[in-house]
Amino acid sequence: MKNKADGYRITDVMGKAFRLLEMWRGQGTTLQVNVCSSGIQQDVRSMIWEIRGTVVAVGTDQSDLEVDLQGADFNGDEKSGAHLVCEFPNGDRSSFYPSRSN
Repeated sequence: MKNKADGYRITDVMGKAFRLLEMWRGQGTTLQVNVCSSGIQQDVRSMIWEIRGTVVAVGTDQSDLEVDLQGADFNGDEKSGAHLVCEFPNGDRSSFYPSRSN
């Protein structure tokens, strides 16, 4: 993650969210990733293969999907790491849930 001098500020909540994403990446956790952007919904079941700054790259059978979480508000179950929901001021939304059949 970049720091404020690199163009964006890392908040405490953002840091916790990215630690959760990094944990899932490091463990090779299969996730159900739901992205709704400009009214278009994408649902993929995949693992996180890379995190670059605020961009989370997940691999799918068909193609790769990159989700930029810059500017998102983060919600979820931080204690159990059960899920992460990222909501944007423009109404876009991304969510990450560990797959039950992992």
